[in-house]
Amino acid sequence: MTIDIPPSIVEYLNQNIKGRIALIGCRAQDVENSFECCEYDIALLDPNDPLDRVVELEDSVIEFLNFSSRGNQHRMQLESMIPIGYKNMPLFSPSFNSTNVSTDRIFMGQSKKMIVNALFNIERADSHKESNVELSSLHLKIAAYHLLEGILLSSGIRPMPTHELNQIRTLDEPNEAFATAIKSGLECLGIERASKTTINRSYKALKEILREDDDKHLIFSKIEYLLANGLLADCYYFIGKVGMKYLDRKNDKFAVLYPKLSRLTFDLNLDIGLIRKTSLLLKDSCKMILKS
Repeated sequence: MTIDIPPSIVEYLNQNIKGRIALIGCRAQDVENSFECCEYDIALLDPNDPLDRVVELEDSVIEFLNFSSRGNQHRMQLESMIPIGYKNMPLFSPSFNSTNVSTDRIFMGQSKKMIVNALFNIERADSHKESNVELSSLHLKIAAYHLLEGILLSSGIRPMPTHELNQIRTLDEPNEAFATAIKSGLECLGIERASKTTINRSYKALKEILREDDDKHLIFSKIEYLLANGLLADCYYFIGKVGMKYLDRKNDKFAVLYPKLSRLTFDLNLDIGLIRKTSLLLKDSCKMILKS
């Protein structure tokens, strides 16, 4: 498979890169549905390659991701890669990626990990529902994101945050357990609340949370693209997913220290009756997925 890469990127590669590289991410995995705002993810595959970094050019953005020392859990990101040939490196065969662990096993292993993470967050939500409703609601939303990600992985699909809601929508005839779990997960996230007013409020809070992040402009450009193109549900989902990833890095300390920003970013529902109901539905869904 070949793909058109902007001349500015080709020029940058010719001048700055020397090892084996490949295009990954939505530009390789789902070309037809990639957005104008999507960066070109380029995997660096040799041991002497530089560290991960983002490079902004006039007409496009490159995110270099170094895979030379990453474990099997990252192998699925290379599953749909397209090797790139340029001045310093002819096209190569992707067979270097073969290991003793099948990709299917990696996907299923990661799927199970996500479902277990979801159950862990449901337990945390239950432990807080009497003392801290906001924290309980937050952990349920995190559980829903993990559950939905686990369903995609179990279906052999690598989740792509900007496109993840569409990936869930377009799952090919999910079985009854998956369909029920998807419904429970999306209801927990409150996708039906995705209005411009709600999104702008969440976006403003997320900007404050990410104000010191190096890749914030890349994230913000995606949110603004989704908003400008009327993809409100996708934008709502993406903002929450970005917020979740940030909290994962901070071990939830931020949510405790800055509850208002967390409440606004995740658009938390504080109805204790709904929290109890959602917890049961998500727990049942996780158990069904693990058994299926």
